[in-house]
Amino acid sequence: MISEFCDWLAATPLSQAFQDASWFVPLVQTVHIMSIAVVMTSVGMIDFKLLGIGGRTQSLDGMVSSFMPWIWTALVILLITGTLLTITEPSRELMNAAFRIKMVMVACAASMLLIVQRPLRRDAHYWEMSTRRRRAARAIGAACLLLVVSIVVAGRWIAYI
Repeated sequence: MISEFCDWLAATPLSQAFQDASWFVPLVQTVHIMSIAVVMTSVGMIDFKLLGIGGRTQSLDGMVSSFMPWIWTALVILLITGTLLTITEPSRELMNAAFRIKMVMVACAASMLLIVQRPLRRDAHYWEMSTRRRRAARAIGAACLLLVVSIVVAGRWIAYI
């Protein structure tokens, strides 16, 4: 089923146009990689703050307020550029186990970011109010940091699997 969809998509005029334009893939990949850098840096800063090893001069709420717009904007750009790359080479992406794993991890990381962000909208000190919440914040920070690194690794594996 997926294989037939990939064959159909690769034969569409849009996919053919993207494949024929020698500048298209390098340009889209460059924007994609730059957006990955924005997400990795921003998520890393928040995760280090959650872990208690960074951002000591700024509150978690302030840091989340500063970085989340960058993260969500970059994630939208990643969705757009990733879709364009998938249209260009559908089988390379959609038939690849590393790509599928990467997409599941992206959904998990985005969910974790929402878990951190939402309570802060109601109470800027939510994650600092109890030992239990501080421990939960550290666990989320560690898991999210591991996830974003794993996402990059899975993204690189796409080319080799």
